[in-house]
Amino acid sequence: MIFTEELINELWQHRVLFKHRSPPPQNGRYGWLKSGKDYRLSSHVRIEAHSGLYRGKFRGSIGGGKSSGLSNIGAFSYSYSPLPETMQVGRYCSISSGLVFLDSHHPLDLVTTSIISFRPTNPLVSDFMMREDAKRYRWKPHRGKPYPVVGHDVWIARDVTLATGISIGTGAVIAAGALVTKDVPPYAVVGGNPAKIIKYRLPDDVSTELLRLEWWKHDPAVLARIGFADPARFCAMLAKMIDAGNIDPFHPKTFEFPADPA
Repeated sequence: MIFTEELINELWQHRVLFKHRSPPPQNGRYGWLKSGKDYRLSSHVRIEAHSGLYRGKFRGSIGGGKSSGLSNIGAFSYSYSPLPETMQVGRYCSISSGLVFLDSHHPLDLVTTSIISFRPTNPLVSDFMMREDAKRYRWKPHRGKPYPVVGHDVWIARDVTLATGISIGTGAVIAAGALVTKDVPPYAVVGGNPAKIIKYRLPDDVSTELLRLEWWKHDPAVLARIGFADPARFCAMLAKMIDAGNIDPFHPKTFEFPADPA
């Protein structure tokens, strides 16, 4: 994917930011993006307006691979951590710095967990292995699990570690330093190593109603006028507006970036 100056300017106009409080594009640069550079995409990426990918190229754990720094992200969400292309992040999410993923593993069911069983080109073992030797184990360091799916209105604090193959429910909070290896329910606050549920952000009836209303799909200007201080009042007023047809759905500009041919 080559970013032209025209595309970079369009991203700026729709407030897709590639640096915190990014100034307008200058001299072909916009945050960590550079016009004319080919950013290779291994998968399709969808980015909504009013979002921020502040940190650029993603590098996984050793064996976990790397990607362009573009990622699927919804409106009003931002990340101070590089994100992989295949990750899914909903709207109104806040991701702090230091996020890492358990995206590289060693085999547990072979004779050895050593790289000699799956890294035939590694210089430590290449004198003793042929590439065909590793193929017969049919084992991959990433184990084929997808990167996490993050719902809407999720806050991931600093220095969090997420396992692959999990989902973070809408409204959840991941405390700083947490190691999350299992799905996180909506509106749960989790922390620790391994992460456990500490509490729930809101009463069950309120969180259930917020999920039913899918408030993140509606006009943000109207939501802001309702106000966010009282969740129960917010639910009641939004429900009345939806029933009366007095609030419009929110359809932000969306940028679609196709994967490069294999």
